[in-house]
Amino acid sequence: EMKSHGFDETRLQLLHDVSGAFRPGVLTALVGVSGAGKTTLMDVLAGRKTGGYIEGSINISGYQKKQETFARVSGYCEQEDIHSPNLTVHESLIYSSWLRLSAEVNSETRE
Repeated sequence: EMKSHGFDETRLQLLHDVSGAFRPGVLTALVGVSGAGKTTLMDVLAGRKTGGYIEGSINISGYQKKQETFARVSGYCEQEDIHSPNLTVHESLIYSSWLRLSAEVNSETRE
């Protein structure tokens, strides 16, 4: 379908030269217009992108991203996630931390 619109590449580049900075311990929202690549970016960072090609490097604090480490220190709520209307954002994040982190992590660290 893309070729009918003048694209002759066999692969479509969805993201290009993306960079950003996030402060530790601060809830960060990624916003943009529909189709800007927000979900694609987050899927790549979260290791959820299973199709297509991922080229380039992903660095966290200057180091090559290791998925197992990144998954432990980050959380990603997809736009289609079902959230309880009875919980605050803070309570939802704590709930997520209980599901995500290993049993060895104490309650104080989780919260």
